[in-house]
Amino acid sequence: MAPTVEIEATSATTARATLTGVDVPPMDLAATEDKALAAVVHEFVCTLAVKQQAAVEVIYRTGKDTRFLTVGPDGKLTESAPSVPIPVVKTELEPAAAEPVTAAPTGPVTVAADPITYETPAQNVPKASQEPAEPAPAPIPGPTSTRPTRSVTEPLSAPFDALSALSAPRVDPATSAPAQSGVRGRVNAMFGLKLAPKADSREIRLRSAQTSIGRPLPEGALITVANVKGGVGKTPMAIGLAETIAEHRGPATIACLDLGEIGGSFTDRVAVPPAAGQDAATLLTDLSDTAHQVRPSTLTRYLTRQPCGSYMVAGPTGTATPLNYDDAATLASILGRHYDVLVADTGNSSHAGSWRWAIASAHAVIVPVPLRRDSAVAARHTLAAMATVRPDALARTVVVITDGPGDVPMVETDAVDAFSALGVPVCRMPFEPLFASGERITLSGLRRDTCDALTVLAATVIDLIADAVD
Repeated sequence: MAPTVEIEATSATTARATLTGVDVPPMDLAATEDKALAAVVHEFVCTLAVKQQAAVEVIYRTGKDTRFLTVGPDGKLTESAPSVPIPVVKTELEPAAAEPVTAAPTGPVTVAADPITYETPAQNVPKASQEPAEPAPAPIPGPTSTRPTRSVTEPLSAPFDALSALSAPRVDPATSAPAQSGVRGRVNAMFGLKLAPKADSREIRLRSAQTSIGRPLPEGALITVANVKGGVGKTPMAIGLAETIAEHRGPATIACLDLGEIGGSFTDRVAVPPAAGQDAATLLTDLSDTAHQVRPSTLTRYLTRQPCGSYMVAGPTGTATPLNYDDAATLASILGRHYDVLVADTGNSSHAGSWRWAIASAHAVIVPVPLRRDSAVAARHTLAAMATVRPDALARTVVVITDGPGDVPMVETDAVDAFSALGVPVCRMPFEPLFASGERITLSGLRRDTCDALTVLAATVIDLIADAVD
């Protein structure tokens, strides 16, 4: 049985297509700058017929009438109740009829596209009332010829703006690929179509975020994750953010630093734990005197590469001394020569030297806040401490409200109002079981909503950094 498509024109430029007998939601079709609605509808039906290798029955409803059409894999269209046909774009013109046909067609109806014509300069085209001009006499060869010659080294006379029109048009990575998720993604996968995502769809927003993550950044770009209260999710967010940036910006473009106090959970949460000697204290001891001569291959001996390509720098362990202000600055100086972005996971003391450096040097700060009253109060104290270290720190800060067990939804309204009053934007992160479980963190183990939220968060802070520089 031939597949049937019901198409209803919802306006002069839009229509809705429904595949009968198939559990697929309706699809919206719209005219473009280059194609009328009828041409878009015909192209859609032809693509479906080619994919199915069978004629497609079409019920086409407009505000005036209903037409019953059949479109074959070759693009030919027939209808049982002739009216204005859907245009068929052809590469060759049909021969013009000797006399106009007044009777309604009874067989297949095809309409050819008008030929494309190119204008030529008026002086090179004789008018219809004039006789063709005599051909110009050929120049006399030899040294006596007076025909001017043009040197091959002569500069171009045309402006470069005109020459740039020969370049291929720019491609928008957010809209150039067919939809891969949502209703349109399922239809594309099922029928081999190439429907683009809707402009306001979740897929377009994520693609735009992925593009933003690759924006140029200043040297030594630093993203700090801070909250003076422990257990609010700083470490999981720092690790997940670093891996997300590496996923979309490229491997070996980001390093994540553990600037917390000794005994933190950083090394217990990264997917690939550090080996002996892969920590900040050993790196500073071995390389601080020759920081300007450190090669990437040498530096990576002290770092731990994660599955998506980010590098982790564990903090001091055992009886080592916690990093102070100068230690953190030296460590960032060494890493900043080889990585586009640094992410700092801070501890719980706003008086620690490494904490103060991470705030003073940050291009963007993320403050995670679970929906609990004590966490919201701690976040407010964190913002106050940041302002004492750097007065303009709040202008570079994003508060991320996270969901989790034991959260109190009533706190959200008060928290959002309090942070908004300080001029700090607020984002939201869905509950992530892997973050709450204490297990090691990999992007492949996170829920899709969490990965999408991390992508949007990464784009938000990188836009904040890039826009400030611009």
